[in-house]
Amino acid sequence: MITGAHTILYSTNPEADRAFFRDVLKFPYVDVGHGWLIFALPPSEIAIHPSDKNNYHEFYLNV
Repeated sequence: MITGAHTILYSTNPEADRAFFRDVLKFPYVDVGHGWLIFALPPSEIAIHPSDKNNYHEFYLNV
């Protein structure tokens, strides 16, 4: 049975994207250190990782 999901968004400007999720969308989050935020989307979560390009993402199903 699938109980949730973990999504990773890769971004050329992760700080701005994290700020958008935090300040505009007001998603609850955990700061795991050094500005890395993991946003709660119960029963899912989303993280934004730095990348040299956009449009590359990962999606994991939790069981």
